[in-house]
Amino acid sequence: MRMWRRFFGHWQGWLGLLLVGSFLALAVFAPHLAPPSDPDHPSDFKVVGRKTDQIPHPPNDLSPLGTASGQFDIFYSVVWGTRSALRFGLIVAGSAAVMGVLVGAVSGYAGGRGSALTLRFTDAFLAFPVIAGVWLFQSIMFPSAIGADPTPLMAFLAESNITPVMVALIAFSWMPYARLINTGITRLKMADFVLASQSLGAGRRRLIFRHLLPNSISPAIVLLARDIGGMVILEAAFVFIGLSSGGPWAEMLVNNRNWVIGIAGNPLTYWWVYLPPTIALILFGISWNLLGDGLNDALNPRDR
Repeated sequence: MRMWRRFFGHWQGWLGLLLVGSFLALAVFAPHLAPPSDPDHPSDFKVVGRKTDQIPHPPNDLSPLGTASGQFDIFYSVVWGTRSALRFGLIVAGSAAVMGVLVGAVSGYAGGRGSALTLRFTDAFLAFPVIAGVWLFQSIMFPSAIGADPTPLMAFLAESNITPVMVALIAFSWMPYARLINTGITRLKMADFVLASQSLGAGRRRLIFRHLLPNSISPAIVLLARDIGGMVILEAAFVFIGLSSGGPWAEMLVNNRNWVIGIAGNPLTYWWVYLPPTIALILFGISWNLLGDGLNDALNPRDR
């Protein structure tokens, strides 16, 4: 009860929860808010006019937020893009968190040279540029680009919509979780309650998952909440510079950038082609950061 009072005692917590809840509601009720052309196989994009018409049209009765080049409904893509953003953020940040927590827990409990070696290993990954990792996994997962045949594993990942950006971000985002958990468990493993459980015959697995991990997991939960939004924004940046395909929000910005910064573009005239997806991206990132701040107030009150 005291934890929830701390969470709602600051505006960051309840505002973050409200915004995240709004995005979750958009994702759940997307079929009702923006009905797809094919309910059995919904797409992230929907044409509401003639696809040959390449001039964006301002907001109207058919498309409340206007249309992009090719008459793609911007409102539809903003709503359905919420699902893609949540899926990407939860999968990438969640996978990185699980991976880092397991590595940190095992190495922290082992201690000694094993822990030191693990920390040096995480340092090596931290020094590797993520953008280089995206390029590396792009060439591995899509070897046809370099004239090689795809392996069954790579074909399965491609069919499962597991993109190179997702794999790269998971591979190069687990290290902070490992460090946090390693530090927490190293500090706690000599605590009285842990030594008492050990003297009563508790095994290594029970000590880690019943005593050590639950008492050191809170910083990782806070980091996870913040990373969910950050991963989606990072994906949009990679899509914008052409390293990968991505969700509808990022694709809209890429496909319509000429109407903003091109020769015939004007950011004031064609504001609707970039403002809605940009606002969606910014609010998505801010909402998870605010939620993370609220969780930090609730779970780690001494950090304030």
